[in-house]
Amino acid sequence: MNFVVALKAEATPLVECFELSKESVPSPFPVFANDRHRLVLSGVGKELSAKATSYLNERFPLPNQAWLNFGLAGHGALASGTVFMANRILDDGGENGFFPTQLLDHDLESSALRTSSSPVSDYPDSIGYDMEASAFCASASLVSIRELIQVVKVVSDNPDQPVGSFDRSSVGALIEGALSTILPLVDQLEELAHKIKPAPGLAELVDSALAHHPFSETQRHQVRKLLTHAQALGLPEKDALKAIADAKSAKQAVSELRESMEQHRILS
Repeated sequence: MNFVVALKAEATPLVECFELSKESVPSPFPVFANDRHRLVLSGVGKELSAKATSYLNERFPLPNQAWLNFGLAGHGALASGTVFMANRILDDGGENGFFPTQLLDHDLESSALRTSSSPVSDYPDSIGYDMEASAFCASASLVSIRELIQVVKVVSDNPDQPVGSFDRSSVGALIEGALSTILPLVDQLEELAHKIKPAPGLAELVDSALAHHPFSETQRHQVRKLLTHAQALGLPEKDALKAIADAKSAKQAVSELRESMEQHRILS
């Protein structure tokens, strides 16, 4: 289970709860770990969040890991201290949105979350606002499947208590107050990740798929990733190969395979 958290004050309750130890090896980002959990402190902002997520995967390169971006966020409607799960993550820079698959059983508020390049103080919509989630999702989705990538935030500021008046000494209390709702989610994500493992024969499936078209290196990477996800979702191998074989080009093959996965995801 991997946690990506921006600030030390946000991470400390998790570090203490899971009894994580700080790694002593030289690292561009502080990493805390035990035999089951890893946490990286990214710092504030999209670029750092993306780099920290990639670094943690490189440091612990296990397939289909669970990823959770956790920390504080502003919100246009929810009260301070409210814990919410992001049902869609938007980006103020125009990047494609990320829509986490909602498989976890929880009673949390569900809300859209917009990642901005700078703090938001006017809360134009009744959604959440942060500075890391969209980049975290983009980076994590390169190494794991959507079902195992989630974003949970605790509301720190809102129109009644704007970010300019936020008392930073209250960060620890807000996070600690949210732990009781976070821990069951962590357990569920870990259980789901344990069930979703690369199936035997994946390498042979990938080789068979790549033999159908002259894929570029980028397209080969996309096919490998999609087939890994397809097996995790239970898409029959014959359907995956048919989508590729029936395509008239490598580009179309990637598109058809992705579409087959989405149809299977909807019908499952």
